[in-house]
Amino acid sequence: MNWKFIPNGCTIVNLSAGVTSLILTIHEQYRIAFLCIVLAAFFDVFDGLLARLMNCTSDFGKQLDSLADIVSFGIAPVFLILLHRIGDFHWLSTVTAILFLACGASRLARFNISVSSPQFTGMPITCAGTILALLSLSNSIKPAVVIALIVVLSFLMVSRIPFPSLKNIAIRK
Repeated sequence: MNWKFIPNGCTIVNLSAGVTSLILTIHEQYRIAFLCIVLAAFFDVFDGLLARLMNCTSDFGKQLDSLADIVSFGIAPVFLILLHRIGDFHWLSTVTAILFLACGASRLARFNISVSSPQFTGMPITCAGTILALLSLSNSIKPAVVIALIVVLSFLMVSRIPFPSLKNIAIRK
């Protein structure tokens, strides 16, 4: 039997966890929504690792992964932090949410057209979105600080700063 569908199946679980996080956020189940983003991050790392180990990486898988990532680590964390920690929709929170999503999408697009490298250029959206979701757990961070952190994470994603890649941990052939 051909098991090469497994990495894309993990990507679909990533996407499903992101969508579930959105739904839970809308229903004010914030802690479980956060856990769904963590689950999505686990499957995001796992799908790439499995694809490399099974020697079944593909352009389709790369594109599917990016689409899942924009939901799970872009839209879901932004909604979680805005609805749970910022509350009042102020024009500045809307602008920073759009900035985060635009930078995340740009980061994913740049990744998809770049050649494989032992490190990432710019903070991966998985990391930025998980950090953003983690901020939702704190009751002590003021909304202005959250907005500032969203801006910092946004610019880190599109920066040229090198970040370590988990691909280095994968078994090499």
